Amino acid sequence: MSHLLTPDQEILRTRIRFALRRATGFVFDIDAMLRKPELRLRRIGLWRGVESRELSSLLDQLETEFQSDFDEHHEADAKASATRQGRLDNHAR
Repeated sequence: MSHLLTPDQEILRTRIRFALRRATGFVFDIDAMLRKPELRLRRIGLWRGVESRELSSLLDQLETEFQSDFDEHHEADAKASATRQGRLDNHAR
């Protein structure tokens, strides 16, 4: 991922890595596979096909994390845009 992960995020990815390994017998580089936001949902969808309750629960947590990150980023962008618009309005007066 492009930003540093919190300890909770690292733990979640490690748990997903081990759940995938237990269910499939294969080792996955979770960080590399989730690096590109446009591929995340597709990969998570493929992993859900493994049909493991443990993995499904972990993937739910991961999707919640991504949604939270998206919401925070979107909120920050909106605030920055409003601040810029305010400066432009003040400058135009």
